[in-house]
Amino acid sequence: MSQLKRFVRRVVASIEDGPFAVRFWDGEYVAYGSGSPRFIIECRDERVCRSLLWQGDVAFGEAYAAGAIEVHGDLFAFMRAMFRVRSPARVLERLPLAAMAIWHSNTRRRAARNVQHHYDLGNEFFAAWLGKEMAYSCGYFRSPHDDLDTAQRAKFEHICAKLCLRSSQTLLDIGCGWGGLLIHAATHHGVRGLGITLSAAQKAEAERRIAAAGLGDRLRIELRDYRELPADIRFDRIVSVGMFEHVGKRYIDDYLTRTRRALRDEGVGLLHTIGRHTPRPPNRWLTKHIFPGAYFPTLADIAQPMSTLGLTITDVEVLRLHYALTIERWIGGFEAYAEVVRRQFGVHFERMWRLYLHGCAAAFRYGDYCVWQVQFSKGSSGDVPITREYLYQ
Repeated sequence: MSQLKRFVRRVVASIEDGPFAVRFWDGEYVAYGSGSPRFIIECRDERVCRSLLWQGDVAFGEAYAAGAIEVHGDLFAFMRAMFRVRSPARVLERLPLAAMAIWHSNTRRRAARNVQHHYDLGNEFFAAWLGKEMAYSCGYFRSPHDDLDTAQRAKFEHICAKLCLRSSQTLLDIGCGWGGLLIHAATHHGVRGLGITLSAAQKAEAERRIAAAGLGDRLRIELRDYRELPADIRFDRIVSVGMFEHVGKRYIDDYLTRTRRALRDEGVGLLHTIGRHTPRPPNRWLTKHIFPGAYFPTLADIAQPMSTLGLTITDVEVLRLHYALTIERWIGGFEAYAEVVRRQFGVHFERMWRLYLHGCAAAFRYGDYCVWQVQFSKGSSGDVPITREYLYQ
């Protein structure tokens, strides 16, 4: 038996979530568990699969995207199995999305390139599966049966409630995406707002949507890095949804310092970010192909510098399964659009994004991933009610 076969057998033998099977390049078929397999891992190309031996965390994702490894049957069941192995420290590190943190230095130039790599794939691509609200972040599910658009609108309102918005206040949205939260805040709460993004495609679509909503006199979008905000500008409220993941561990203190400076005294902010309960080493496949420069913080990564800077944490909510529910709905939209993705971007891209979405859904449902919502104030927290009842009225 070849060294590669022994390695593959050792890895798959750690999987307890059977039954499943493995088919090797020479036709050998090995079944694990009893009954019909939920998925079959097919190693088609021995040469390509050999790279698993020395760079498994990158090689598996690249081999899958290239078609050298195929997962027949339930891909999500396979990804779930990767989070239920008996030896996660030895096995999970070899597969995509097992460890997603990265320690890159996200300078202004690099941050712009990172955003362009992912978000400038085109508004049509994202619109096909993100839903009507075009929100590329975790929804808020009052019921696990909510549809995607209902959950995203509920997320907007949940955040607006936590910001304690009042009419004519000013709101800064750092990493505003396609403008959905700003439009909701202006329409339902009467605020005036500024959104900043590094994606030219997002800016163009956000401005189109703002104009269509008749809010051009209340909202504006700028192509700007958070480090380029004028030193003398202040906002009543500051929010960031799904952007903090792109700051990078090295720049967390700087980001929060600039947030504090931009927030008026007694102002309220809300940080909504993917996070992890424990820090993990980087996954090179994810940061190479999907999210360059990404880092998903622990709660300590956020709380310690906030305390040092004098930002008062007034509420922390952990959204556990909400992102799993969100991504599972994204997968349905993506699969419905898959043929168009293949024509526009090629089979390799389609397979890469399918693995990314299924892996993320499994990571939030079975791994230690979550979403932190950290509410904070600058100075007195008098605008924040003393109980959470105001959120549910």
